[in-house]
Amino acid sequence: MSNRRADILETALELFNEKGIDGVTTRDIAKKIKISLGNLTYYFPAKSDIVYALVEEWGKAVDKALSDHTDTNMNALTDYFYQVKIVFETQLKYKCILQKRYGEIINSFPEAQKYLSDFLKIRFDSWEQLNKQLVNEELARKELVTESHALSAMLNILVIFWQQEFLIYFPELTDAQKVERALAITFQAYKPYLTKKGIDILEPILVKIDHY
Repeated sequence: MSNRRADILETALELFNEKGIDGVTTRDIAKKIKISLGNLTYYFPAKSDIVYALVEEWGKAVDKALSDHTDTNMNALTDYFYQVKIVFETQLKYKCILQKRYGEIINSFPEAQKYLSDFLKIRFDSWEQLNKQLVNEELARKELVTESHALSAMLNILVIFWQQEFLIYFPELTDAQKVERALAITFQAYKPYLTKKGIDILEPILVKIDHY
């Protein structure tokens, strides 16, 4: 990525997070960077192109954060907990997309909608593989695999919409506290499927969370 293109995306994300996507024009972004509007449109002909690029950047940021998290000494359940924590923390950096009007924003940009639809298939496959690993390590019962798709659908809604929910019901929480509450809710959904071994691993992690 060229420095100029990266500067545009970084500045757009900063302004979008502050004022919302609708509250920012390409001229505002160009003015903030101190470049001409023509220079900006050379890289991004329309604001929708910037939004799509940020959606892609969000996906890549999650992938990079997860790949940087490497601890082969962890069991699958503990490793999964910290992966989800990383995902939630990364999402907060892109709150302009994920807060308030997520569905409306994404549906307004067909390229972004297709990108996320394709990404969802990959996410469901990875969740199924994770669930199989939990069963293989005797941390979860076999029902977790047979009901993997239904559980994944529920978790996907949580992963996407937790920020909107917390804006309504828990606006007083800090970002760190919101992540903790989202983690507690996520792993409550797993508890009915865990074996005693799995519960014994998960419970000490959850009790350390302030909002568990």
